[in-house]
This record gives sequence, structure tokens and C-alpha cells, in this order.
Amino acid sequence: MNTIGDKIKIQNLLKIKRIVDADVNGNKFVIIRTRKNLDFMRKYSLNNDDIKDIIRGLSVEDCFKGPEEDRNPEYEGWIFKFDPLFEDTKLYIKIRVESTEKSICLSVHEFGKYDEVN
Repeated sequence: MNTIGDKIKIQNLLKIKRIVDADVNGNKFVIIRTRKNLDFMRKYSLNNDDIKDIIRGLSVEDCFKGPEEDRNPEYEGWIFKFDPLFEDTKLYIKIRVESTEKSICLSVHEFGKYDEVN
């Protein structure tokens, strides 16, 4: 973990975790309510707090891509993609870090289930 890219990943992962810990009512760490995210949460009987726990357990080694700019120019911030294991299932988690105060979980579901993983 000596490269600048690794240090950026570490700093942003710590920032994400601080935001998750500071979030009380879902205004600092937002989980987007897409069909695929909701389907995943229903399948495993997860709620927002469970997703936060998964995020808290992320390591820098789980980060396989990022930082990269959001494809949508309307949004500022950096995108990071993670692939941790959850109950023996590899996950795909995409998070946008908008500021030191806010992060958005854009995707959380099984890795490879949708074509956006690449």
C-alpha cells in the first residue's frame, strides 16, 4: 500500500466509514432505492443498518476500481467500487463520495448479476 492510488483509496474508505457512522436518519449516507438494490436487500432480509454494517466491514483490498468520475456530469464526487464477500457471496458495491459529509450507495447486489460491473 505505497502508491498514491492506494492512499487515495484508504483515505476515501475511511471517509465513507466516518459518514456511515455519523448518519442517523439517512441524509449523510443514502442508499439509492433501485429495483436491483431492493431485490438484493429483500433476498437476504437486509435493512439499511445491515448495509451500513457491510460498508463498515469493507477493506481497501475490497476496492477494485476507483477513484473515477461519475458518468453523469450532474453529480460531483468520486466513484469507488468494492467486491466484498457476504455470506459466501461476492458483492458489487458502488459508492459515490460527494463530500466529507455525504456518500451515496448507488449499487449493492451480487457481483456479476448485472452488466454494470465492468
